[in-house]
Amino acid sequence: MTNRRINKDVEGLQPKEEHRSFLKRAWHVFYLRPRNERIATQILTSHGYEVFCPSISKTKLWKNRQRKRIWFPLFPNYLFVFTYHHEIYTIRRISQVVNFVSFAGKPSTITEKEVDGIRKMLEMGNVISVENQFASGEHVRIVSGPLKGHEGILVKRRNKSRFGIRLKAISHSVFIDISQSDLEKL
Repeated sequence: MTNRRINKDVEGLQPKEEHRSFLKRAWHVFYLRPRNERIATQILTSHGYEVFCPSISKTKLWKNRQRKRIWFPLFPNYLFVFTYHHEIYTIRRISQVVNFVSFAGKPSTITEKEVDGIRKMLEMGNVISVENQFASGEHVRIVSGPLKGHEGILVKRRNKSRFGIRLKAISHSVFIDISQSDLEKL
């Protein structure tokens, strides 16, 4: 009788399925004050967090006709931090962070594969565009090249095929030009 009671107590200590997701690290999404991506990244990396703030460079023409290469964040006002669920409240205390992005009361996360796909798109050096609305298109998988194995959507614009990774957590899609021969339908 005592063994049954002990086993019952031990079963009660096991984390439930919904609590297990809080025990592992994930890429949490944070909303920042305008133009604070760089300083927030520096502060969080100095505290030991793994931070992902994708950025692209653009040439800007100043009034004095001088051209400069400037780095812009790919997702303005958003920052991705690889951390545990219980640490998001500590991160939120930083003055540059407005809040964490949540959906239905739960903190929003993006997958490791989505982060990896965005990193590979940036490394390719092609022109990258970001759109705030979801584009309708076919669901495809890349079969060759540096993005091999990634799944996303195919959109045709101006006679070009564009592959996109959809980030549902922040309602953005990242697109890159791609050849249709590198794709397969799902």
